[in-house]
Amino acid sequence: MNIKKTVLSIISLTILGTSCNVLDQEPQGSLTPELAFIDEKSARNALVGLYDQLQPEGYYGAYFQFTSDNFADVSRFQGFFEGFKEADNKQISGLNGNVATIWASIYRTINLANEIITKVPAIEANAFTDIEKAEIVGAARCIRALCYLDLLMYFGEHWDTNSNFGLPLIEKSTGGDYANIEYPTRSSVKSTYDFIRADLEIAKRDLKDGANRNYATKGFAQGLLARAALFQKDYAKAIEESTSVIANTNYELIANYEDIFKLNNTKESIFELAYLPPLDGSSLALFALRRDEVRPESGLISSFTMGDKRKPMIGTVTGFTGNRFKKYEDNASDGNPAYVMRKAEMYLIRSEAYFFSNEPQKALDDINAVRTRAGISAHADVTGFETKIADEYRWEFFAEGHRMRMLAHLGLLETVLATDAFRRIYPIPQRELNLDNNKLVQNPGY
Repeated sequence: MNIKKTVLSIISLTILGTSCNVLDQEPQGSLTPELAFIDEKSARNALVGLYDQLQPEGYYGAYFQFTSDNFADVSRFQGFFEGFKEADNKQISGLNGNVATIWASIYRTINLANEIITKVPAIEANAFTDIEKAEIVGAARCIRALCYLDLLMYFGEHWDTNSNFGLPLIEKSTGGDYANIEYPTRSSVKSTYDFIRADLEIAKRDLKDGANRNYATKGFAQGLLARAALFQKDYAKAIEESTSVIANTNYELIANYEDIFKLNNTKESIFELAYLPPLDGSSLALFALRRDEVRPESGLISSFTMGDKRKPMIGTVTGFTGNRFKKYEDNASDGNPAYVMRKAEMYLIRSEAYFFSNEPQKALDDINAVRTRAGISAHADVTGFETKIADEYRWEFFAEGHRMRMLAHLGLLETVLATDAFRRIYPIPQRELNLDNNKLVQNPGY
């Protein structure tokens, strides 16, 4: 991140890091976790480390977006990594390496968020005010909520609030005591949503409104609340929160779609992970350009309406054969950011929420705002709206990892992708189920 090079302390790296397996960890050092939080500087360094945990290729650095897009009708496999091949074949198993890496990477991030949430309020330091502590904790809660929402979208039955197949919710960090880990059971989907939304309400209260797109802000917390509420089918809340973000002048549906990806931190971005190569490079160009694990699907290319300004972000790149995702064209330095949330999503969230709230004209106005920016004709009516909104995610957010979860959310995945209904979500990684004393239950069908 652009803030990373303030240097994450040795203590944070030693104590707050975890090994790749969430529930089977070895001691990371001899220092006690309490020593990592002794003053304001160490608290802020830990927060820098938390943003950094989102960046590796196992999370927003590549696997999170590209695995799901390979599974969906966005990208295809033409490479060497079995994890991406299984996704493209719609045959992901519990042994899939990509899925295991995503799961572990996200829980590793949650572990550090838990440390910050627990330890920062107890710091006693001159001039480190309660308001400043609350803002740091609010940012950690915001990132923890993002993590759990990401997990729920791909590992839990997020479309059914009556389902017991939610997530194992871990609120306490492992700290340095890896010998006495509590093995959690899976919470219900409703309990998972409640946990996520509780974190976000606190984050919304304590975070500042601002235009820095590389940090958690009040606007980002509101955007996540809108996303969570939509998936939970709380349409009034989704409208309320997305409207707040749409009205926020820090964000804008910028006129030129290509500028989102050619420039950094445009007003389109609500939260964007920045990289500073060469020491802090992104893996996005590695997978989108230099490797053939994710290549644009021909069906995606042919599905664009003539004149759609989004289509040119798929094409040839100097030095490579065939079509590539040009959203991550910075192959020379690997400085491509990861786009976690953009303003266009707020319009599509509100559009869907309006549709299911029986306000068809408002639903049309919002989906057409995105289409107008793309230079294509507006929809005249809401006939077949679920397909229309899912397709808009395909065209607007290709190579950003939205399409699979939207198809699952709308109940369209098994029809559109011609696969089994249970494959709306990934399996729990088998290595987690193999641990002694674990209490996890595999997703139905796997």
